Amino acid sequence: MAVRLSPVFLIAALALTACATSREPSAELFANAPANRIVVAPLNLAIRAPAKIDGKGEPVWRELMRYFQTLDRQVAVLRPSSAELLWREATLDLDVSDRDRALRTACSHFAQALAEHRDYDLLVVPSLVLRRGRLRGRYAIWDGVQRVVPNGADMIPMDFSDVIYPAGAVTVLGLRGKIAAVSLHVSVLRPDGTHVYEGLGGLDVIQEGHRDGPWEGRWTFDTRAEPFTEPEHLREGIELAFERTLLATARGR
Repeated sequence: MAVRLSPVFLIAALALTACATSREPSAELFANAPANRIVVAPLNLAIRAPAKIDGKGEPVWRELMRYFQTLDRQVAVLRPSSAELLWREATLDLDVSDRDRALRTACSHFAQALAEHRDYDLLVVPSLVLRRGRLRGRYAIWDGVQRVVPNGADMIPMDFSDVIYPAGAVTVLGLRGKIAAVSLHVSVLRPDGTHVYEGLGGLDVIQEGHRDGPWEGRWTFDTRAEPFTEPEHLREGIELAFERTLLATARGR
C-alpha cells in the first residue's frame, strides 16, 4: 500500500518526529548544490492537502519558486503526474506500522527512487499542512508567525487599551482558544535518502471570525473562501520553513 499521510494525522506526527531532527537551520543549506541540481517535488506529494484548501495552493507555489530565485538558485520541478507515479512505486511496500516515522521513511524511499532516474544534489518535498493556531485576542499565533484573524478582527479586544467600553458594558479581555491555520512543511533530502533538513513555517489562517452581536454575541469561525491573499505572509512562512526546524517548533521557539 502506497504511503501518503493525511493532514490531520500530521498534526500529531510532527511532534513525534521533531525530536529526530536535531540539525540546526543553516544558511548554507543550498549553498553547496549547483543551481541546476536542486529538485522540488509538487506540493503535497507526500501528504494529502487539507480538504479546506485543496486546489488553492498556487499562490504558495509561486512564492516558493520566488524564494529559490532570491537565493540565486534555479530548480528543476518534477512533473506532478510523473512524481505521483514514482511516489506510488517507491512507497508501495513500506511497513507503516511505526506511524510517526512513516513520512520520513516514505520521503527517503522516494529520494532514492528518484536518484535512479536523474542526477541531483538535493530534493525538496514541500507540503501544506493543517495546524492549530492559538487565539490571543485579535491574533492567531502558530509555527513562528502571528496573524490578525480575518473579518471582525478589529472587534476583538486584545487588552483594555484596545477598546473604549460603553457605560455598563461587560469588559472582555479577548478571545482564547484555537483556530485552523496552514503551515508549510519541508523535507530536504540527498539522493541516498538522508534527511538533510526538516522544517515548518506558518502561512495563513483558514478561518475567519464572525460575531452575531455588538458586544454580547457569540463568535463563530467559518472557512475562508480565499486564503493566501497576502504574498508577504507567504514569503515569511516559506523563509521560516527553511530556517525553523521541527525541533525548534516542538520547543515553541
